[in-house]
Amino acid sequence: MKSNIVKKAEQLYQTGNVQEALHYYASCLWNGEEDSTEPLSIWLGDPNLVAKAGEEAVCAFIAAILFTIDRCEESLQAHLWSLCHNTFDSITTCADRHETSDRYVAECNLFRHQHEPEKALEVILRGLAQGGTTSRYTFAGLTYLDLEKEEEAEKYIALGLASDPGNAAAYNDLGDYYFKQRRWEKAGECYHKVLEAGDYNDCSWAEPSWIFCCFMADGNSYELERLVVCAAADIHNERAQELCQMAAFERLTPNVDYLDSSSESIINAVRSMRKSNNTSGIARCSITCQESASSINAARLAIEQICGHPCTFTVTASMAQTPPLDETLDDEGIVLWKYPDFNTPTAAVDRPSDYVSSLVGELAATDYSLGVWYEAAREYAAKLSSDQYHELYGVMVYPPAQGNSTQIFAEDWLLRVQFAAVCILSHISLHEIDKICKGQLDWPIIPAFTLAAWLASQDAAYTQWAEKLFNLVQSRISQSNYCFFEYAYACAAYLLPGHTEEYYTEMWQYRQSFT
Repeated sequence: MKSNIVKKAEQLYQTGNVQEALHYYASCLWNGEEDSTEPLSIWLGDPNLVAKAGEEAVCAFIAAILFTIDRCEESLQAHLWSLCHNTFDSITTCADRHETSDRYVAECNLFRHQHEPEKALEVILRGLAQGGTTSRYTFAGLTYLDLEKEEEAEKYIALGLASDPGNAAAYNDLGDYYFKQRRWEKAGECYHKVLEAGDYNDCSWAEPSWIFCCFMADGNSYELERLVVCAAADIHNERAQELCQMAAFERLTPNVDYLDSSSESIINAVRSMRKSNNTSGIARCSITCQESASSINAARLAIEQICGHPCTFTVTASMAQTPPLDETLDDEGIVLWKYPDFNTPTAAVDRPSDYVSSLVGELAATDYSLGVWYEAAREYAAKLSSDQYHELYGVMVYPPAQGNSTQIFAEDWLLRVQFAAVCILSHISLHEIDKICKGQLDWPIIPAFTLAAWLASQDAAYTQWAEKLFNLVQSRISQSNYCFFEYAYACAAYLLPGHTEEYYTEMWQYRQSFT
């Protein structure tokens, strides 16, 4: 049964009030007062629609119903898109307009909704060849943004603002683009232009976004307070509430409050494999630079987990890392891996006993918090005899099997196990932490230096020791390829006490630059 809205719209259309019918029905769809799309196929299929309503009313109608078409099932969606294009093709002359009802803007936006930015760009550039309008400049910018062509996008969005200084809405879109890339300074500049223009509706998005970008740029708690005040001033501003939650998460310290995952190339390849549900196994992975031994080990374990059986995994890098990953700093450094070649590390430690392996696995399976794990590790260390201590290093290479209660991805499980083992080793002797940091450059140094920084943040007596370790580690981490290690270093270095405000700002910015 037809709703009263559809009945009224059809009556208006059939009695010759076509412009009013289009406007009324589109408004009801836009405001959520109506969800029936029955009239769309009939009206858009009318070959005389443009003659009856005029090209401006028709373009405005199509511009208004695009989001409704997005919600249609696939076959109807394709049919309505085709009818919209036929309608645009029937328009022989059109006026230049600064609004989204502009013929070229409406068709450009249609292609954008169809996820065909190249065709959208062709249309809008054809419109600009006819004459520059605010909406044409703006949508050219947005379409270039869809194509990830930043310079062109900024150029046309700026031209749109210059033609109408009070309309900076597109800078919210540009800001969002940079926001997703975590380029806080660029995003903040865009949001600030919206605030300068002063449109209230656009500012409700731009203001909390700009404040959040300021916070992310330097970690200043003053900016966080401003964000909270902004959210409290308008409890219905969902953007402000969302960003407060994001800021709270960003305040957490990775590898202390939660475990951060590896961002290395082959680990990302494994994640893509899992996401695509590819259970055939990876035969070969070619990369530009040597991967750490634990990442190769984690990838192999993960592929076995995905496929359900052992798989052959070959990684080929075009060059070795500098400094070499197989070298230790001195004779005290821990050696976990042998390197017959730089792509095929093999274990240099024995498999641990089931007893030691199960102890570490038990701690690794609990909810992670470095402080909680460190305290719990004291009891685990007490359960080991001195001749079992070395087995904790074996666990870092041969991680225990997960129990039925834990279902953690293998590449993440290995790092959890290494953190648990390091926490236990620290209660045996802090010298074990020194040995790890002096050892081969591999995943275990991350829990080692992170724990050292955390201990210093809890008790100043550990500061001198931790600072010495960080100076040692800093000289060992490559700044060319190992973002995972650099990021972990930046997060942990932020914990070291007794530094200047400039130091903590620099460490915060250093951390943000990697994400």
